[in-house]
Amino acid sequence: MYRVRAGTTLAYLTPMIIGVGLISFYPILYTVFISATNQNLYHFRHYTFVGLTNYQNLLKTFDADFFIVLGRTFLFVAICIPLFLGLGMLTALALNHPAVRFKAFWRVALIVPWAVPSYITALVWKFFFNGEFGTLNQLYRLVAGPQAGLPWLTDPNWAFASIVLANLWMSYPFFMVVILGALQSIPSELYEAAAVDGAGAWRKFWRITLPLLRPAILPATVLSAILTFNTLNTAYLITTGGPFVSAAKPRATEFVMVYAFREAFQLFNFGYIAAFAVVIFAMLFGVTLGSLRFSGLVREEAR
Repeated sequence: MYRVRAGTTLAYLTPMIIGVGLISFYPILYTVFISATNQNLYHFRHYTFVGLTNYQNLLKTFDADFFIVLGRTFLFVAICIPLFLGLGMLTALALNHPAVRFKAFWRVALIVPWAVPSYITALVWKFFFNGEFGTLNQLYRLVAGPQAGLPWLTDPNWAFASIVLANLWMSYPFFMVVILGALQSIPSELYEAAAVDGAGAWRKFWRITLPLLRPAILPATVLSAILTFNTLNTAYLITTGGPFVSAAKPRATEFVMVYAFREAFQLFNFGYIAAFAVVIFAMLFGVTLGSLRFSGLVREEAR
């Protein structure tokens, strides 16, 4: 056996530690630092410390838009995740069925929406949603008449639905891949034993398939919820956060990241948006940890 000196181990780990520190921890610490200043376009270099003023403005007096945007984003996540999971589950179960032919082809074809960069997909869907020339309205006119059309991008509710639909197209393959992999790891003997006991397909699903899929579905759901919460490309490229709901109110698809983008790169309120980012980070971290503990996944890993 070979003995490895502590100095040798440290020498190998040091570049990784430095890299992780520069890439991950430095931006976080710098964001916390900027959140305590008044840095903006006019005070970019010569900013001053303002303590918790940005947090007070964010949460109490200055900007009630924060709570509207946050609530709308949570609603968006609450609608999207069950749709992602449901469609991903159905496609995975279909691909795992022995009667389905050309499985390799279907796996590749169905994973394409997830593999294509989101900004390309967003631009394609923006064309589909175009009120006059869009594919969806052209198909709708074949049924409802030449003057018919749906206000996909001009009505607040339809605009919200359009972002949900575009994200469903892009995100359900992730669940399909995760669930399909978990399905193929379930021993066939369990289903054979259940069949001997007289269990039908529905009972097999609830008593065997779903419980054994749980360890794969839970972390996938948490990860997908975080990614959906941070949606920017689809909402910004398809609707630019719009349309307007009413004066002095956030726009219909102005989710958390769209709001942050506007405040940071259009209004240049760097100190304020840094405080915004810190609050969102703490919130997501708490929700993620709480959901994992509630599901029992953390306790199972600890054992």
